[in-house]
Amino acid sequence: FSARSQTMGATSEDEGSTGDALDIVLYLFVLGPAVEWCLKSPRVNRGRPGSWRGVSLAVLLLALVAAGKMAWESGTREPNHFETLGVRVDAGTAEIKRAYKTESLKYHPDKTDDPAAPAIFMRMQRAYETLKDPSSRDAYNRFGGKSGDDESGGMTGAAMFYAIWLVLGYLLTMGRASEDARTWAFSGLLALAVVEYQTRVLKYDYLAMVLPHTTVHEKLELLHRLFPPFLHGSRMISQVVFRDIGVYNKMLVEQMHVKVDELGKLAYATQREIAKQGIARPSGVAAPLAAAADGFAKLGGEKAA
Repeated sequence: FSARSQTMGATSEDEGSTGDALDIVLYLFVLGPAVEWCLKSPRVNRGRPGSWRGVSLAVLLLALVAAGKMAWESGTREPNHFETLGVRVDAGTAEIKRAYKTESLKYHPDKTDDPAAPAIFMRMQRAYETLKDPSSRDAYNRFGGKSGDDESGGMTGAAMFYAIWLVLGYLLTMGRASEDARTWAFSGLLALAVVEYQTRVLKYDYLAMVLPHTTVHEKLELLHRLFPPFLHGSRMISQVVFRDIGVYNKMLVEQMHVKVDELGKLAYATQREIAKQGIARPSGVAAPLAAAADGFAKLGGEKAA
């Protein structure tokens, strides 16, 4: 049994490494170009890169990918102890005992010839040994582990998650173009930390009605897996919609200079035409306007020269 457990653990680690590698390939070479196309395509944005239409389509794409990833991971993972016995995570000791007796009779090696029955029966025994005690049941629900004795490991893993992504989030969002992404990412990480504290420590399970058979630990692990695509999408959207105020103001000043030059040339041409026709200069109220026109004409004459 020990050798079998070690083999299963090694297999799980290999599958986890393979899944992480696939995630990197998905984000960098598939999802990244797709989100960039949504944000920059003239057809989607109608000639305005980074428009709300493109941003909405990119957010929808990221949400669909994240939802598909969650559904796939939920469908491929091994059932937890509550699912094995068919009880809710808030079930009491008496209900768990009744469920164990009912389900274990179906798969007792002496009651059925199903070749898979011994393995299922042993899994039910392990589940009942963990869930029959309220303290181990609570620890298993909140921190995971094989038998609910991994409380310190669960807290250490959570702390490592936030430490790693705090550093990576800062490094990946350096630069002025990613300032909005840094704000979004850190706000999301802070919200996730608050939710995790309330569920793991204060024991508020907000998703109990939606996922009644899923442990708190599994729900939080799913939320942890949603943060990387959230950070990735925030970073890409921020870089596309970013507008450098300094460059923008410089462009406006250059455009203003061009307009002033055009106005000066027009005033200069008008003044020459007036001089040819011998029209008298205006006086009284119109005199300041004439002086301003002379100034623009002088500027326009210098530009023309």
